[in-house]
Amino acid sequence: MVTRPVAGPLPSSSGAGRAVGADRGAFGRPGILYVSAVSDRVPEVADAVKSPCYQAVRQRSSTLRYVLADLTKSGAAAAYAALAEFERLAALVPSAPGLIDRIAVADAVSERHARYRALLDALGSTDGLEREMSAAAPALDDARRRVESDDWWEGVAAAALCAPLTDELFGALLGRDEDSDPTEIAQWAGQRLRKAIDEDPVLAARIALWSRRLVGEAIVLCRAFGGERYAELADRLAAYHVQRLTDLGLTG
Repeated sequence: MVTRPVAGPLPSSSGAGRAVGADRGAFGRPGILYVSAVSDRVPEVADAVKSPCYQAVRQRSSTLRYVLADLTKSGAAAAYAALAEFERLAALVPSAPGLIDRIAVADAVSERHARYRALLDALGSTDGLEREMSAAAPALDDARRRVESDDWWEGVAAAALCAPLTDELFGALLGRDEDSDPTEIAQWAGQRLRKAIDEDPVLAARIALWSRRLVGEAIVLCRAFGGERYAELADRLAAYHVQRLTDLGLTG
């Protein structure tokens, strides 16, 4: 029987694990998901550990959460995030290993574009929306570049794990609960990924590590755009992420 590496647990100075943001000092830098191994139920909490990957954005993200928090009120940041997710998914088409996957991704791109257009329609003709989207772009583009997919499977993992976190974050900020509902894109990507990692323990180990970077960048966006709701939103996203990892068989 093959033993598969999993996405947690990681060492924590807090012991069994605590809610994200419970100790703002300990969570002063973006971190990596920590899954509590104490309880036998589905983990719901996360902690942060020091990661060299995020030290460079610590001070910048702390500033951005105050400078850019108001952009979410107009929906500019949410609109740009939706556009960025559309672009990321479209870039996955050339790396698809076969025609069936190319067709599936093409359908997913169409759905993602429809979500983007629906958000723009909901926002209406907001004056200055393009300008405000441009102001929000650097934080979102930086986050995307730090988790740029190198191959097909990393791209599928981003569709299954990272895109839903972006949807949930901005859906919560704008009070659009429908943006937090599972999409066909995420469901397809999750099913495709689960089948592959069940057959390949090496891939499972790689995706487990990759998933930590993905949720780490989602926490960075919480800091950049969440304002005073940062701790609440980070906690929520971490719990959603743990559930998805559990569904993929990557938490034990």
